[in-house]
Amino acid sequence: MSQFVGVILLALTVLLLVDAVIRGRWDIAALSLPALGLVAWMAGEVFLRPGIRVHDGGVTIVNPLHTIEVPWAAVDDLSTRFLVSVQTRSGRRIRAWGAPTAVRSRGAGRSDDPGRSSSAHRVLESYWEQHAAASSAAAGSEVSATRNWHGVAIGVSVALILVIGGQLLSLG
Repeated sequence: MSQFVGVILLALTVLLLVDAVIRGRWDIAALSLPALGLVAWMAGEVFLRPGIRVHDGGVTIVNPLHTIEVPWAAVDDLSTRFLVSVQTRSGRRIRAWGAPTAVRSRGAGRSDDPGRSSSAHRVLESYWEQHAAASSAAAGSEVSATRNWHGVAIGVSVALILVIGGQLLSLG
């Protein structure tokens, strides 16, 4: 559903820009370009980019403005109830913006009834079950999640906000 919203927002920004150009309002098109660019950029960053990748090394959670790598040894628990969240051994709870929600509420934790969860949740849970023993064995080690900020996304967002702020200040 979030990808649908992101695509709709992108389509609306293009439609507004094309409408101004077709009407010959180049001034409006030029002035609205930073604001429409910000809406399009944030639609991609909030609705299209987030996701979760599960692999033998751990879980990669891509959220708006940052990515978090969580090795299986750092995972204490994995919840797929309403949204996917990873509880680390250090007590940190990391929620995945782009992970699918459960088809219907299953109560806390995992369920042995595969008919009650989505296929994406079953894949995530099967990886967790495969690697839970390794995670328990590494309980005393100092393995932790790492956060990587999306520098380009943050820079573009700040630049567009500054341009829009400058436009608004010049109008007043």
